[in-house]
Order: sequence, then C-alpha cells, then structure tokens
Amino acid sequence: MPASQASTTPGVSFVVPVYNKAPYLEGVLAAIRAQRGDFRRQYVFVDDGSTDDSLERVRRLTEGWPTTVIETQPNHGSAHATNRAIALARMPYLKFVDADDLLAHDATDRLLRALHGSDACLAYGEAQTYEAGAPPDLAATLPETPPLTRLRAPLRLALKNSLFNPTQFLARTEAVRAVGGCDETIVFSQEYSLTLRLAAQWDFLRLNIPLAFLPRSAPGRLSDDRGRQLKRVTLACASFLRDNPATPEPLARFACQRAAGRAWKFARRHLGARIGSDWHRLDMKSRLGLTGSAADFVERCAAVYDRVSREQPPAVRRGQAGAARK
Repeated sequence: MPASQASTTPGVSFVVPVYNKAPYLEGVLAAIRAQRGDFRRQYVFVDDGSTDDSLERVRRLTEGWPTTVIETQPNHGSAHATNRAIALARMPYLKFVDADDLLAHDATDRLLRALHGSDACLAYGEAQTYEAGAPPDLAATLPETPPLTRLRAPLRLALKNSLFNPTQFLARTEAVRAVGGCDETIVFSQEYSLTLRLAAQWDFLRLNIPLAFLPRSAPGRLSDDRGRQLKRVTLACASFLRDNPATPEPLARFACQRAAGRAWKFARRHLGARIGSDWHRLDMKSRLGLTGSAADFVERCAAVYDRVSREQPPAVRRGQAGAARK
C-alpha cells in the first residue's frame, strides 16, 4: 500500500469484542483510556451475547468517554464480533484489544509512530504474561524509537506460526477492510485468519518491545485448550488456501508440511500414534509433495484434534491445556 494512499490524520479506533470478560474489564478499559499520544480516538465495543454482566460494565466504565460506540449482538463468535466492530470504526487505524489483556500506556502511540507514513499494513509488538495480583507497570515510559524489524512478504512466517494476538497489533483500517476482515468460518480465532489475509499482500513491522500483557491464567479462555487452538489455526490455513488458489506452490506446500507435521506430533503425543499410522502417512505425503489440493489436505490434518477430544476423558483433556492465545 503506497504511503501516499494512507490517511494523513493518525486517528485510532480501539476495537474490543467482548464475551463474558466481566472480571477483567475494569483494568482493560482503564489501560485503553490511559493511552498516551497526540492522536484522535474512537472506542468501539461489541458485546457478543455475554451471559455475565460484561455489557453493563462496559457501559458503566465508559460513561463520559468521547466518541464511544457500544453494540450488542447474539453470540456469533469473536470473528463476527470483530468484523462488526471493524465496520463501525471511523478512524484510519485500528487498535485491536482482547478484553482480558492490558496495554502499556505508550503502546498505541509507539505502534502508530512506526506504522504511520510507512507502506506496511500493520505493526505489532511483543507480549508478556503476568500473574493475577501482580499487574505489570503499564505506565512505564517506552522508548520513543524502539528497535524495529521489517518483515517482508511475511506470509511464510504467518503460515509457520501465529505471529501475535489481537492486543499486540495496530493495522490500517483500509487494509483490513480490503481483505474482508476476519474469516467468520473460523469462529473463535479472529486474528489469525486476518493475519494470513494481510500477510499475503503487505509487509509487517515488528517492534521489539513489550506492549501487551496477558494474564497467565484466565478461567474459561478458549485458547488454553491446546488441541482446540491448533484445530482453529489449521482450519484457518485451509480456509485461506481455499480462498487464495493462486498462492505460490512453495508456500502452499510449506503450509501442508507445517499442518501435517504438527498433526503427526500431536497424534504421537496424545494418541500414541506410531509410524505407519494415518498421521504419519499424512506427514510423509506432505514431505513428498503428494498432497493434491492443499486446502483439502490441510483440512484433513485438523481431524486429529477431534480424535483427541473424542477418545480422551475430560480430565486428560484439561491436562493438555497450553498457553496459546486466541
């Protein structure tokens, strides 16, 4: 995206989908409101059918805030809620925030400084975790010009691993809308599908400083189920490949190898799969390039995570929970 096409007004819409996050909202919203920097702001909250008092808390805590939009909808998942918030945004930049994460007070300003005037589509920083009862020092001043890395043609990196969670990045509104926002078929993994779509077209900027702080433990957090998280990531890759049939063959083959290798490793660890099993054969086919349709192949790899859910009791599945984020 040429810099000449970017808005010259560095206004930011804070995009916050909310679902049953009542215990976290006071700290999350305080950190958003405390963002430092000389830029215009809009605050967009979409409550995705919360069954706790999240919606009431958002309304109470944002009372008196300027340029604030609060919408509510039946539960459709974070991708749908995020897309609705994107549609309501009126500023040229979007600052995404998960409703249980904290932003350093300089986070938006530092991301905006890096991205504004560049031809990249987004900038992101590092994330750290914190323990309940020991919140980070969000007010600490961050370097005005932090170390920065430009990720050129970042699709391969994005296909390899999820690069960031929503709270870590800021993006151009026009770029996000140009790619259609989040893939709503991947209901609970909004940022990864959006990352893939953006990475296929533009460069990214990475700021090598911590900007987002994630609670180490968040009861009920979907991404703490490692199997479900890997399934969502795998299906997001399959959906991306299906929607982008012109993806260069080396990248499509890499996506197949990555999905099959991850499935084979997971099957060995959680199903006791051995050499010669279905998952081992998928891995070998990916290495030999015998995959057929890349989208269909990657989607087949996602089935291993359903097998684990069906064949192991709930206590075992809970023990598998990892620290991955949505």
